[in-house]
Amino acid sequence: MKKIQLNKTGRRILRVLGVLILMLIVFNVYYVFTFSPFPDAQPPFVEGVSSATYDNQIEKARMRLKNVTSRLGVPSFSIAIGHNNQLIWTAVEGYQDIETNTTATPKTAYRIGSTSKTLTATAIAKEIQNKRLFLDHPIKDTIVNWEKKRWDFSLRQLLSHTAGFFHYQHLKLSSLKYTLCNCYEFKSATHALKVFNNNDLLYEPGTRFSYSSFDINLASAILEQKVEMPFPEYMKTEIFMPLEMHNTYADHSKPKTPNLATFYEMEKGYYREFQSMGLFSDVNLSYKWAGGGFISTPSDLVKLGNAWINDTLFIQRETKKTFWTPVKLKNGEINPQEYALGWRSYLDFKNDYLEGGEKSYWIVHHGGVSKGSQNFLVLFPNYNLVVDASINANITPFSKFFAEVMQIIAPFVEQLPRQESGLYADIKEAL
Repeated sequence: MKKIQLNKTGRRILRVLGVLILMLIVFNVYYVFTFSPFPDAQPPFVEGVSSATYDNQIEKARMRLKNVTSRLGVPSFSIAIGHNNQLIWTAVEGYQDIETNTTATPKTAYRIGSTSKTLTATAIAKEIQNKRLFLDHPIKDTIVNWEKKRWDFSLRQLLSHTAGFFHYQHLKLSSLKYTLCNCYEFKSATHALKVFNNNDLLYEPGTRFSYSSFDINLASAILEQKVEMPFPEYMKTEIFMPLEMHNTYADHSKPKTPNLATFYEMEKGYYREFQSMGLFSDVNLSYKWAGGGFISTPSDLVKLGNAWINDTLFIQRETKKTFWTPVKLKNGEINPQEYALGWRSYLDFKNDYLEGGEKSYWIVHHGGVSKGSQNFLVLFPNYNLVVDASINANITPFSKFFAEVMQIIAPFVEQLPRQESGLYADIKEAL
């Protein structure tokens, strides 16, 4: 039989393929053997605030919260509920850190992913009220370190994901070193523009909706340059401190706190600490603070929601209407996600776990998925009700997490009186 002779190039290709196959085998062995079995013991349960006024609703919610970590296959599940501008219930089941057997508490902080967009929108809403920012002014020359694009766009379009921005899958190769390893530290929102400022827009602003974290990151850089203060510092002094959100901060803007959760990957009853690319455990999200890089607790985020509903000095009524009105595209249709400005606003939301899906509710909300963590913040403005929940692992689909939150809060939504403010009607009329 005649032997096949390979030239120098062919031999080089074979060597490269051999190395890649060997690396793949090594990685898979590493991946399998770095998982450990999850503890069999009944997960701990810790309750914080528990208002006697809501004993009936809390008892029903408490029963639903029991064993939620087993149903979802996550280390911990933390929830906080606010009503009439008060924090009325906080509770958590599970572990802050499995290896050290550290019980999660209501003070345990989590990565909140894209719920960070609501925090950024809050800051911009404040500066809209202060008349230092304007929603419909063209961006043009109002920002440095940003390459001009084919079309101009506005802050309103950035906050509603209608500016034509791209998401992670559209980034150029030069940007992947930041977004894949999550190991580069940025000092400001403006500095982080280098991650994505050389990408082109996907479409003419206002003509389509395309969800992205990078348009919110650009909005934060615009804010940062206007107020002449680093974005994390502004958020701390102007938003978190006034609202007493003492456990909320931008990732890597300060040293890790003892209450920070450990974040995990879960696989059929096994766990391991979350690592970028399976290698880097020190995940750094400073490249996307505004769009997905804040750390917080459910209690702190309920304080934020309470302020949006109740504090007319912090967020004025007209500002709420503006930021909670779903944005229309140029063709006159509401965007497909009913996205407003930094919030999704479902005016007629129905869910099987709330009154069997027979009754509609107005909810203003945002969810977040981060590295080994998920969060969901939802406001029922017509009931003066705010709920936030976090877990320190990723589960798919997100709807499983969403469904558990809905079932836990159902007793509150169904038994609390409706408090019509007129804002709902105003937004309906505006559409």
